Amino acid sequence: MTIHANHDVRSPHRGSLLVELVIAAGLLAVILSLTVKVLGQVGQQRRAAERRQRALVEASNAMERITARPYDEITSQNAGAVKLSPDATATLPGAELNVDVRDESVSGVSSRRVAVRLRWRGSAGEWEAPVRLVTWIEPSPSPGRRSP
Repeated sequence: MTIHANHDVRSPHRGSLLVELVIAAGLLAVILSLTVKVLGQVGQQRRAAERRQRALVEASNAMERITARPYDEITSQNAGAVKLSPDATATLPGAELNVDVRDESVSGVSSRRVAVRLRWRGSAGEWEAPVRLVTWIEPSPSPGRRSP
């Protein structure tokens, strides 16, 4: 008894491999485009965080340069002479450093309020939220005067 294989019978799954490959390629293309989009956003957020960190360091350095002076030399004019470093100017597009020095008196104690504000433009050209630092400085007690 001889069994002959019937080669004329068509398989119901014939050609489905091509359809599966097209669907897989389409899904892969969608996943790759989403990955590229997410990586672009992550890079943009990283650059924004680096700029904010740079701005904080610059504002802190400016505050330190101002407050390192003797009390009598802490004036609006002297504070206005403080400038950003060349690195900050290159890193922070359109950066503006503003320093405000005011005399204040609370409960009979005179002090100077020093406020530093640094702002810059973001990648779309809009102003980013500024970095602000504020401190109060009191004059050193005179040698014959005791501090409380």
